[in-house]
Amino acid sequence: MQFFKAQQVFDFEQPDWSKDPELFIVDQILNQFPQIFQLAAPCFSNLDQHNHIGRTGMTLEQTVRCTIYMRKKSLRYRELALHTADSKMGMVFMKMGYGQSFSHQTLQQNISKITADVLYDINVAICQLAMELEVDDGKKLRRDSTAIMTDIHYPTNCSLLWDCIRVCSRILKKATKFFVVLKVSHYQRSAKKLNYRIVNTQGQDKRIPLFKKMLKIQEKYIKYAHQAIDYLSQLQINDFISDLARQDFLLQLQDLLPKMEQIYDVAYRREILNEPVAIEQKLFSIFETHTDYINKGRRDPIFGHKINLTSGKSNLIFDVIMERGNPNDKGYFSKTLDNVAKNYQLIPRDFATDGGYASFKNLQDAQNKGVKNIVFTKSKGKLKNIVSSKRMETMLKNWRSGIEAIISNFKRGLDVHRCNWKGYQKFQSYILWSVITFNLIVIASNILKTL
Repeated sequence: MQFFKAQQVFDFEQPDWSKDPELFIVDQILNQFPQIFQLAAPCFSNLDQHNHIGRTGMTLEQTVRCTIYMRKKSLRYRELALHTADSKMGMVFMKMGYGQSFSHQTLQQNISKITADVLYDINVAICQLAMELEVDDGKKLRRDSTAIMTDIHYPTNCSLLWDCIRVCSRILKKATKFFVVLKVSHYQRSAKKLNYRIVNTQGQDKRIPLFKKMLKIQEKYIKYAHQAIDYLSQLQINDFISDLARQDFLLQLQDLLPKMEQIYDVAYRREILNEPVAIEQKLFSIFETHTDYINKGRRDPIFGHKINLTSGKSNLIFDVIMERGNPNDKGYFSKTLDNVAKNYQLIPRDFATDGGYASFKNLQDAQNKGVKNIVFTKSKGKLKNIVSSKRMETMLKNWRSGIEAIISNFKRGLDVHRCNWKGYQKFQSYILWSVITFNLIVIASNILKTL
C-alpha cells in the first residue's frame, strides 16, 4: 500500500513552476502543438510521437523535450541524464514516467538522430506558430552575423604536432598485439618536453632547432603509420572480435595519417622555411577538422564557424544561415530575403543591417523584391539607404543595433559561445537546437507579458 501511495503522490504532485515560468509556458505550447514533434518523425524510421524508439523506450516527444530542456538549462548529456531522474520540474517537462530515466548514452544516441535539415524546419514551424499567436508579424527584420567557437584548444604549430604524435602513439600502443613483425619506438615523452620548450622559448632563431627535432619525431610517426596501415590491411584474422579491432585501428590510422602529413607540411614551411601559408591549406585541429578561421579584424580571430541570424521586432530568430569558411556578409543579404519569402510567404516592409551587408546589388535586389525601407548602418560613397523619411532611417538604424543584444542574450543565456558537440553536422544541430529553444523562450516571454 505504501508503494502505491508513493506512486500516486509522485504522479500528481506538480513542481513549483514559479521558479521557471518560461519553462511552464514552453511546456504548454508543446502540449497544444504536438505537430512540432511529428516533424522529427522521419529521422526515426516511420515512428510517431507515441511509439518508442528502439529498446531505449524514448518517444519522439521525450527526445525533443529533453533537448529543449538541455539547451534551456545549458546542460551536458551527463547532467541531463541526472535531471531525467532527479529533477521534479525536469521530469514533468520531459514527460518522464514513474521510475523512468535515461542514460547519457541513450540521450545522445537519440538526440543526434535528428538532422540539421529537420531542425531548420522545426524552427520555421515555431516561427509560423509565433506569427499565428501574433507575437511577431515578420514585417520588420534586422540581421547580423556572429561566430561560434568549436571545442578545440588554441591551434599553434607545435601544439598540433604534439596532438598528432600523442594520438598516433596511443593508437599504435593499443594495436601492439597485431604488430608481430613491426618494431615501433615511442617518443611521446620527448615530444611533450619539446612542446613545452617551444612554448616557453622566445625568438625564432632559438625555436627553429626545437622545431626540427619535433618534426623529426613527426616524420618517424608518419613512417610508423604508413607501415602499420600496410600491415593491418594485409593481415588475415579468423577471430571475428579481433578482426573488428583490427579494422577499427586501421580506420583510425587511415583517418589520422593525412592530417599528420598536412600539419607536418604546414609546420615545416612556416617555422623552418618561414614562408606564408594560405588559410585554406591549414588544419586547426585533428579532432574538429571542420573548424574555420574567422578573421575579426583588429580583434583576436575565432576558430569555429560564422552564423548569420535574422530577427524580428519580438526578438524572434526567423532565419539562420551557416556556411563553411569565412565568406563576406554581403552574400547573405539576398539569401535571407529568399529564405523569409519561401518559409513565411512574406516580404518584410523594413529591413535593417550593418554596413558589412551594404552593396548596390543588395540594395537593388531588396527593392526589386518589394522591401520598402532598406537601411545599412554605414553606407559609403554614392550608396544611399532607401527610406520613406529621414526619421524612419534614424529609427531603423537605432533599432538595428538591438540585434547585438539579441545575439548576446542568445550566446550568454544559452551558453552558445562554444559548441562541445563533435563534427560539423552536430555543430549545425547544436546551433539550431539553441535557436529553437531561444525562440520558444521568446514566445513564452511575450505570453507572460499578457497575463
